[in-house]
Amino acid sequence: MLISRTILIYLALGLIIPFSMERIGGLLREKTTGRGASEESYESGIKAEGDTWMPQYLRYYIYALVFVLFDAETAVLFPWADAFHKIPPLLGIQAMVFIVLLLFGLLYAWKKGALKWE
Repeated sequence: MLISRTILIYLALGLIIPFSMERIGGLLREKTTGRGASEESYESGIKAEGDTWMPQYLRYYIYALVFVLFDAETAVLFPWADAFHKIPPLLGIQAMVFIVLLLFGLLYAWKKGALKWE
């Protein structure tokens, strides 16, 4: 047999579970017709006053993207810092190159003004 029994079981479960959960949710949720409360915009449970379609500034998204980028890189650095005394010298040099590249990225974002919150 080309595909093992375990792979077939995982494949079947991976297909059955999402479809069955969606089906069960469809049976349990409240049925609405027309424009109801589910289509109104709200924030923190309070009905919105005035126009809810407002332009969003691209700067906030760029700031968040830079944060997520450097946050993910920090998650990579924690295990490296924990095992710093055990790693071979070549791996230490590679980690230092990685940190230098991160610093260049930070300086580039700073120079382009992506870190200004105005």
